[in-house]
Amino acid sequence: MTGFDLKKPEHDIHHIRGDILSLPDLVKACAGMDAVVHIAAAPNISSAPPDRIVQVNVLGTWNVLQAADLAGVRRVVLCSSDSTVGNTVWREYFWMPEYLPIDEDHPVRPTDPYGLSKQLGEEVGRSFAARGRMEVVALRPVFILFPEMLPEVIARNIDPVNYRGPAAGGPVAAGGGLCWHYIDPRDAAEGFRCALDYRYRGFESFFLAANSTLAPEPTLQRIKDFFGKLPKIKDPDWFEDNPFAPMFHTSRSRDILGLNIRYDHRQRVLSST
Repeated sequence: MTGFDLKKPEHDIHHIRGDILSLPDLVKACAGMDAVVHIAAAPNISSAPPDRIVQVNVLGTWNVLQAADLAGVRRVVLCSSDSTVGNTVWREYFWMPEYLPIDEDHPVRPTDPYGLSKQLGEEVGRSFAARGRMEVVALRPVFILFPEMLPEVIARNIDPVNYRGPAAGGPVAAGGGLCWHYIDPRDAAEGFRCALDYRYRGFESFFLAANSTLAPEPTLQRIKDFFGKLPKIKDPDWFEDNPFAPMFHTSRSRDILGLNIRYDHRQRVLSST
């Protein structure tokens, strides 16, 4: 295993220092690799100016795939985002889904620079997969909830209107989205491992999310309160079995990838509020 980053890793692994905006750096890193996991990015809508987000996430993904293709890499796993759908981060960009739960066939129309950059990254992956030499899978994790973020998540649940904590406007503020979706980083990491192991050809995408949201209200109620009505419910059992299920249908990641979600922080967060 070889790491590739601008910074030296904390763990003792073989490492190449480089920039995803440098194709020569990536060509060097991809040489001799069987697979590449691409997770380098501007990580959210508030992480950089809009033009920088698009540059890093779109050109960077192109460079990774181009370098991998030149090196004969057979499989690339891309870290995409639920933001490709276009209604998961800032309120001014929300639009009502065409149906619920949202699956991988649902139309995507992001209007913010981050969501757009992730959609374009997926299209780059689809283009390279269409050449027939490479397998590309795009994973769409929701907000990845690291342990150090839990106190802020709890504080926001206690007073979501007036909270003005250290990350106001930052990644935690953005990550909750309409229904406060999240995934534990250990489950997210397992999703990437599964994407390296399962058999497929061409291009695939998968949503990754915990089995329940962190919102105090049931998912359908929260969406109805926001939009004033509900869209078509494509799979009623999804919410009848679990009223707090994510608005993203994660059955494909379970049934095809083989991802078994193990960590649920709903009770921990809500019991603190």
